Amino acid sequence: MINRRTFAALIAGGIAASRKSWGQTVKGKTVFYASVGPELALYDIDVDGASLAKRNAVRLPADVQYAWPHPSKRFFYVASSNGQPGGGAVNQGDKHYASAFRIDPASAR
Repeated sequence: MINRRTFAALIAGGIAASRKSWGQTVKGKTVFYASVGPELALYDIDVDGASLAKRNAVRLPADVQYAWPHPSKRFFYVASSNGQPGGGAVNQGDKHYASAFRIDPASAR
């Protein structure tokens, strides 16, 4: 079973490897978002060094369930809930939230 830390390292490595294998240049700033429970963290990706650097974190009102960027890349949406995976009346939870964050195009933060 793969854990979140390993998954994040694989994603960062995949980005670095794709740049090296195709000789592409990175356009703009590349960031990575990760969550553990209610904390959503922002990481800068150092493609050349194949590493992540944590830049910021925000605590949401409940555990992060799903997150997605707006197609314009100017907003980032997050759904959070105290419900658990698997459905059923016991796991539904009673607190559900939607949050929207504005992303600064210059810094990608």
